[in-house]
Amino acid sequence: MVRFSRRAVLASATMLAPVAPAWGASGPRYRDARAPVADRVADLLGRMILEEKVAQLCALWMTKSKIMDPETGAFSPEKAAAAIPHGIGQMSRPSDTMGTTRFMTDPYRTPEDAVAFMNAVQNYAVEQTRLGIPLLFHEETAHGLAVQDATNFPIPPALGSTWDPDLVEQVFTVIARQARMRGVTVGLSPVVDLMRDPRWGRSEEFFGEDPYLVGEMGTAAVRGLQGRTRPIGKDRIFATLKHYVHGTPQGGINIAPADMSKRTLRTTYLPPFKAAIKAGAALIMPSYNEVAGVPAHMDRALLQDDGRKLMGFQGSYFSDYHGIERLASAHHVAADKDEAAILAIKAGVDVDLPDGSCYGGLAALVRAGRVPEASIDAAVARVLALKFEAGLFEQPYADPKRAARVLDDPAAAALARKTAEKALVLLKNDGILPLDPQKPLKLAVIGPNSAQALRGGYAGAPKHTVSIVEGLRAGSGKAVTIEQADGVWIDMPVKPGWRPETAPIRRVKDSDNKARIAEAVEVARRSDVIMLVVGDNEQITREAVVSALPGDRSTLSLFGDQDALVEAMLALGKPVIGLLLNGRPLAVNRLAEAANALVEGWYPGEQGGHAVADMLFGRVNPGGKLTVSFPRSAGELPAWYDRQPTADPYPYVEGKRQPLFPFGYGLSYTSFTLSEPRLSQPKIGRNDPFFVELDLTNSGARAGDEVVQLYVRDEVSSVPRPMLELKAFRRITLKPGEKRTVRFDLTPDSLAFWDSEMNWTVEPGIFTISTGNSSEKLSQVKLTVA
Repeated sequence: MVRFSRRAVLASATMLAPVAPAWGASGPRYRDARAPVADRVADLLGRMILEEKVAQLCALWMTKSKIMDPETGAFSPEKAAAAIPHGIGQMSRPSDTMGTTRFMTDPYRTPEDAVAFMNAVQNYAVEQTRLGIPLLFHEETAHGLAVQDATNFPIPPALGSTWDPDLVEQVFTVIARQARMRGVTVGLSPVVDLMRDPRWGRSEEFFGEDPYLVGEMGTAAVRGLQGRTRPIGKDRIFATLKHYVHGTPQGGINIAPADMSKRTLRTTYLPPFKAAIKAGAALIMPSYNEVAGVPAHMDRALLQDDGRKLMGFQGSYFSDYHGIERLASAHHVAADKDEAAILAIKAGVDVDLPDGSCYGGLAALVRAGRVPEASIDAAVARVLALKFEAGLFEQPYADPKRAARVLDDPAAAALARKTAEKALVLLKNDGILPLDPQKPLKLAVIGPNSAQALRGGYAGAPKHTVSIVEGLRAGSGKAVTIEQADGVWIDMPVKPGWRPETAPIRRVKDSDNKARIAEAVEVARRSDVIMLVVGDNEQITREAVVSALPGDRSTLSLFGDQDALVEAMLALGKPVIGLLLNGRPLAVNRLAEAANALVEGWYPGEQGGHAVADMLFGRVNPGGKLTVSFPRSAGELPAWYDRQPTADPYPYVEGKRQPLFPFGYGLSYTSFTLSEPRLSQPKIGRNDPFFVELDLTNSGARAGDEVVQLYVRDEVSSVPRPMLELKAFRRITLKPGEKRTVRFDLTPDSLAFWDSEMNWTVEPGIFTISTGNSSEKLSQVKLTVA
């Protein structure tokens, strides 16, 4: 474990007093906290030499070794003075020890150590560089702050499955507070890409497949991270929209081209970004891949025309890690790093993450006349505006003790548990669930994911995690006897010191898994009910970054020997409850057909075991819904629900193309009745708002949640439109027998589209408005637009 001396930790705490203002009647305007941000930016920019400007557009990550002791990870002012004499704009993931010899065995710093290191770096920048410009610190925040001891929430597909934007906003509010108390000012989330090819390992980072729903979840995340007003508060951080625009990469392969028309881009992939931009997102990260034939990091039309002009984005573009460098090394549109830098800065990419490997040469390129200094000034101005808004010139330091306290937060753990509970999706139930924890029961908990807590990729290392079997043992009565067996291993366990998402896949011997299946069979034979916990793990569902660390798949079946385990359990003739813990939709046809119950749990976070136990024993009524269609095989892709009218004219030889479980689907322990939808008026003008309402009744015997969904279809349009488009939803909790009228207020934008001339408009005609509790169980009413 990397340790800083007690003296270093205490010294960092003494830095917590605000930096004394250095302004007065003739002092620097940029030091005046009362001055408008634009004035402060202009004043500071006018004082900077070219090298200082370029430094603001660069960062340190792997290159942190330049300012650290390679053995201890301690900050070295002497090395910093030589390596970054003009300061540095940002530091990527300061809490890891990347770049030191200790990284592989010590991937996370303790909160106290991390803050001491960050404060030392800030102190160097603020006190020992000419203009005293503080750093922005970046961390991963997709479903929790990715550092030691931070709260680990369910992964984004699970957050999406709650269909509860208010809850998602609460989650990201906690993430922001935990990050800011550690000195972090930039969160590398939310991901507002669409999960349109589940073979892609990055599926675990996405909220779902639908543009509207992902836009709502992305908006909630932005509001949680940044707050609802600007400038951001002292417990908030800047949000980064990712990844602009991944699209649907060929073959589900990370970084592969996303070939799409301008219409598809604007109709399908830009709306989530537009919604989150409207919520005030401060940053956007371009994607690695080429979009419609042009790599995003050099695509001026994408960044300027679509991003700034069309969607009104006024913030800063920060590159994806090594994204600019890949213009040369991967896309081969630049001969070297200098050419890559020229392409990116001219396109409007402001910052070169994670190490400034290309932008470090910008000063020379400006002096050679290859890059106008005005381009540098525009980028630097946007970076400086973030620092002024965050109040870093007045308070650049974090409190180590407070950072530790805010991470060890029982309220955050309770929120993680609540979120995991609301994310659970009941896919099948013949009446076996819920189980009675007070009745005698022998429960066999079988499967490779039954005894480990799956945290997902880009996750921290929380103090406490609860596996499925731990949660069941803690949540069952004395009458319930629980035995556990792995049955199979998906791959070999991660070596000590490795992060799961960066560990190589190591195959398991067939003979070893056969022995484990035999052991599981003996355990299951002694049981009354089998709970079978299968799915993915972080090694086989993740961002593929190098050939040695794949994360994309060619099939969607259970990986490894899990199908053999499923057959062995089904062959026993006992009741089987299936639980999927996974990062992507899986084609689990056999399990879905034969199991008595099936639950989708995704990677449920640190409190997942408790959440599953609460659901299994009936203390929680599952109410989550799928935000992505589950195909029956990879051969049926694309499987998203909002397909064009001609996408399914004929069946396959194997049969009709339909999902195993459709978008918006999920069951409950109670039953709900939805009335026919009612329009505020049957005929409206093209610019008129309107509303749709219906009655929702809990017709069962338990309190529960239902997600009411509203879809639109344009019956005749100048260009083909999807058969269904989600335009509104609401998750509602009702007591037994309770009835509520649900009203959706819609605007012309709910009916508008890009017409044959690429105008955003509402065309007159007939629209079908459908409401229901999934994309396949709907009632309809016709609306005429004059």
